Amino acid sequence: MVLKVKPMPNWCANKLTVRGSELAVDAFRKQAVGHSPWPRQRETEDKQNLLNFHNLLAVPSEVLASGDVAGANWESENWGCTYGASETKIVEEWEGLVVYEFQTPWLPPIKLLETIARHFPDLTFMLDYDEPDAGFTGIARFKGEAKEEHCLNY
Repeated sequence: MVLKVKPMPNWCANKLTVRGSELAVDAFRKQAVGHSPWPRQRETEDKQNLLNFHNLLAVPSEVLASGDVAGANWESENWGCTYGASETKIVEEWEGLVVYEFQTPWLPPIKLLETIARHFPDLTFMLDYDEPDAGFTGIARFKGEAKEEHCLNY
């Protein structure tokens, strides 16, 4: 599937809860922080994103070199959404738990979480998402190879 870069996305609101041992959650939280790999986005970022998808599942350098459209296609195929998380906040954090709230364009990052759950098998990822313009909401849970998702149209 080939995507065209769209100028104005509908925003999907996401709440991601990450649970596990204090050590495993801390390792995830530290790995997740970073800047976008895209030069145009880096220029407008004043600080690192607390949930940088590229730090968790990197866009290959050959895709980055191919430009925005190739990058958006790769992100869609591998993350489930394009451009990654924006307006990211940590809304709760304590031993063995971190909760992020963030926005993604058009869709939730289901494919990203499927992949990173395998890379962090000791963690459980719970995603609540809502995209009011397209009229869907859902929850998804990932642990290792296991995935459970429930999505409703409204």
